Amino acid sequence: MTRRNSNMSYEERRAYRKRKKLIRKIQVYSEMTLITLAIVISGILIISHIKGKDDGALKVDAEETVSVEEPAVEEEPKGLKVSSQADTEDVVPEEDEVEIPEEEVALAGDYSAKATEGTTEMNGDIVSQYGILINTKSKEIVAGRNYSERIVPASMTKVMTVLTAAKHLKPEQLDEKITMSHEAIDYSYAGGGSTSGFVEDEEVTVRDLFYGTILPSGGDAAAQLAIYVAGDVDSFVKLMNDEVAALGLNGSTHFTNPVGFHNSEHYSTPYDIAIIMMAALDNDICKEVITTKVYNSTATNVNPEGITISNWFLRRIEDKEFGGEIEGAKTGYVDESGSCAVSSMISSSGSEYICCTAKSTSSWRCIYDHVDIYKSYAK
Repeated sequence: MTRRNSNMSYEERRAYRKRKKLIRKIQVYSEMTLITLAIVISGILIISHIKGKDDGALKVDAEETVSVEEPAVEEEPKGLKVSSQADTEDVVPEEDEVEIPEEEVALAGDYSAKATEGTTEMNGDIVSQYGILINTKSKEIVAGRNYSERIVPASMTKVMTVLTAAKHLKPEQLDEKITMSHEAIDYSYAGGGSTSGFVEDEEVTVRDLFYGTILPSGGDAAAQLAIYVAGDVDSFVKLMNDEVAALGLNGSTHFTNPVGFHNSEHYSTPYDIAIIMMAALDNDICKEVITTKVYNSTATNVNPEGITISNWFLRRIEDKEFGGEIEGAKTGYVDESGSCAVSSMISSSGSEYICCTAKSTSSWRCIYDHVDIYKSYAK
């Protein structure tokens, strides 16, 4: 730089020094501007952070005020939730903090049972690892084995499926015709569900779907019934879990599908399934279906004479001797559940019972477990 300056004229050196000073001023001003900008941004962030905390506190206060002083807003019903009962039911909050309205607490009390000093541990030749026998008139647990432990309910789930559907339909809708959809059939097929005997594009009645769900344990019929009632399967499952809460069973029972497919979040207990059966038998539509041994469906575009379907548990147990008559039943099986079933029985003395067992070694052994339980503990 010294050599360069020595070769410059006076005017060139003067111009050079001015240019150098200008460049330095620009650099200084730029650095000052950046520092000022950084300070401003930091201030804005600090203020926003403090304001955010204040807003959050205000928001919590507002929500708490609303929950105390204002009534909860009912959700708009989905699909064909058209019964008067559905219109008047309170919406059950989701998640763990479920608040059940007083009228639903009363309902849950109607469907419950308690152990007494006379409650007996199941023994003898009963193979099922889980079991319960309830006297539905006295609301007493007569006998049990691991009955409050979590089980995989398999197709016993379908008792809740028809109960939920029945509560969201009017009687005149039972004879309405709907078309079996690819969606419903594929839903059942993909999960490995049983079939009702109906086929895609077959025009069946809603009543047929109820029978197809229970008697042959049709996953396709259960899925189609769910879609008809709620518009889609997921929305229907929410209705199922709302019904679980209404019965006071939330926490020990939760459903993820209307068919009974195994899922880690799809569970119940023998006690809960027996209570669900108790509630279903109090519903006219459900009782009609659950207690039917053989049903001939209505004529369809595919089967002009309909199809004949059976409840094989009822047909296989009807000739057994156990001091009474089986009223209704629903079986189930997946690998994780073993053979399971829930049934109701009226004894020769007029007492009424519900029995639920799970984790038996075969469908026949499951039936004989019910025979042995009724014979040993029912009066």
